[in-house]
Order: sequence, then C-alpha cells, then structure tokens
Amino acid sequence: MNSKLGLVMTGGGARAAYQVGVVRAIYEILKKDSSLFEVITGNSAGAINSTYLAANAKDWDVATADLMALWKRIRPQDVYDLRVRTISELGMKWLGGTMFGGLTPTGSHINHLLDTAPLRKLLKREIDFKQIENNLKDSTLHGVGLSTTNFNSGSNVVFYEGSQEIEDWSRSDRFSIREHLNLDHLMASAAIPFFFPPIQVGESYYGDGCIRQTTPLSPAIHLGADKIIAIGVRYPHHQSRMKDLALSPFKNPTIGQITGVMMNAVFLDSLESDVERMMKINSLMKEGHRDSFKVIPIMMLRPSRDLGKMTEMLNEELPRTLRYLLKGIGVTEHEGLDLLSYLAFDKSYTVPLMELGYEDTLKLKSEIQDFNAV
Repeated sequence: MNSKLGLVMTGGGARAAYQVGVVRAIYEILKKDSSLFEVITGNSAGAINSTYLAANAKDWDVATADLMALWKRIRPQDVYDLRVRTISELGMKWLGGTMFGGLTPTGSHINHLLDTAPLRKLLKREIDFKQIENNLKDSTLHGVGLSTTNFNSGSNVVFYEGSQEIEDWSRSDRFSIREHLNLDHLMASAAIPFFFPPIQVGESYYGDGCIRQTTPLSPAIHLGADKIIAIGVRYPHHQSRMKDLALSPFKNPTIGQITGVMMNAVFLDSLESDVERMMKINSLMKEGHRDSFKVIPIMMLRPSRDLGKMTEMLNEELPRTLRYLLKGIGVTEHEGLDLLSYLAFDKSYTVPLMELGYEDTLKLKSEIQDFNAV
C-alpha cells in the first residue's frame, strides 16, 4: 500500500503566498497530476490554500496554476472593506466601546479592526466545498483538516472531514470535530486576532487556528499521513544575529512593531518547534526505541529570505485607507514591517513571495524526489 503524503500549511496572512509557489514547484518536481497529497491541513491563511487545493485535488497541475493566478490578482480590497465609511464606523465603535462600554446583549462589538466581508465573498466564489466532499468520497483525498481557536474554552479545535477510518482525537488543550467543512470553518481559521472578526460556528465563536496550535503537525498525523511536507513562512535567523539585535540600541517600539512580534509568535514559532520535536522522536525510533509509535518522515520547506523585510517600500503600493490605518499604529517604510507582511494582500508583495517559494523549492529538487521515494 502506498504511503499517504500529507501537506501542512500554517498561517501568516499574506505571507501564505509563499506556500503557493512552493506547492507549484513540488508539483512540477514530482509530476503527479492526481494523488499528489492525500492529507491536507491548514491554519489561518494556510487554511485558505489548503481548502482551495483540496477542492481541486483531482488535477494538481490546474489546482496549483489556478491558485497562483488567484494570488496574483488579489488586492487588499478583496480581503477587507477599505471604504472610508466602513473604517470610520469601526473606529467609532471602538471609541464608543472603550469610553462607554462595548458589551451588548449578544456580546462585544469591538473585537476587530477590519471588516472581512469581501474575503467571505471571494472565498465563496473561488472554493467549492462540495467538491472537497466528493474528492474524499472517491478517495482522491484521505483527510482534510482546518485548525481554529475557540474563544470560550481557549482550545485548539480542528474541524475535519475524511475517511471513516479516521477517529476523533482529544488532548488537554486540543480536540477534533468531524463535520462537513464549509465557509464558516475556513473564515474562522483565517480570522487574524484583533484585525479580523471572530466567526460563529454552531453556538460558539472561533478565530485563527494558529493562536492555540502548538502542534501543527498533529492534525495531519491524526488524519492518516505517513509522511509530511510542512511549509513554513519564517526565514531562519542565526542566533548570533538575534543576539546582536537584542543588545543593540533601539528606540521605544510602536504598537505596529509590538503587534508584529506578537504575530510572529502566534504564526511562526510553533511549526519549527513541532518539526524539531518530531525529528527527535523519529531519530529515537530509528535507534530502536519504537514502542507503539511509528516513524513519520518530515520535510520542512521555508523561505531563503526574510519575508517581513520584503515589504520595505511597499506602503506606496497599498490603498490610501490601509496606509492611513497602518501609519496610525506605527507601520512605515522601515518599521513595523512584520505586521505589514501579514496584511499586504497585494500583488506587489504576493507575486515576489510566490516566485521566491517556487525558486527555493526547485533548488531542493533532488531532496524532494528522495523524500517522496521514502
């Protein structure tokens, strides 16, 4: 029986464009029009890529090419409502809520900065969730999972759909729910905290899956992946460089810079640590300490450049309303770039990211071919 290859794509807002170039290159390297990946999981913007690919998994050539085309034409206006009236209304809600109390009989109305109605409209048009169900029924796919965070329990909740042999799983801080995936699950997984509104699924509210996803490889393993390719969006900094930055003089940070660091902690740190942990476990089992576990080969692909720094001089390409909003929290051409990288859904940023992902991956052609042959 052929081993099932899993694809794990974590969050990162607009940085997720990098993943698209990576997957396109993987397709060109392996040349498998069908059954390229049998298990697909995603968090945040990685969940958007995951569901799109899962819906089009019968033809990976078309799926990856069309997803690249989508990211090439995406604009900030396609993700959040940047009309002056909408931004002003949200601003007045925040002002009134902080001064006079923001609670209503149905809960708070000041828990986000941007209106993502355009994103919902875009995803409804571009992703056929019924086709995901069909691809699972005919075994084109084995399992698909979207990670979310429940704002009531604080738990990581993975909504999944897949083969009947897949069993629910539960740990102290995370659990799974089998459901037919729909647009609400996707919007919840992609709801960047503070910027995007929480999404109601059933009787509760959910947000970005990266907030509480400390083990991003876990859903793919539970869904039956025998080996995993994980795509990160963080450039690995050398420890000496990080130490130099920490000890160098720096002025009092802006809200944008602080938020950027927090975003990095939410979106970027967990995948690297989880991959390191899995590799250590695999190493121990290969040495004979198998017990009841099995070796699950992991390959992690990540950018060769700092995706945050790639937003330098990007401000002028963005809509005036967004520039104004970001400037108010300290995002400029040289400061708050990490935060900007999560919100810059513009081809001037996403196209270079896809090109970088594509080029980085082609350089690893032999390694990817060897990994696939394991």
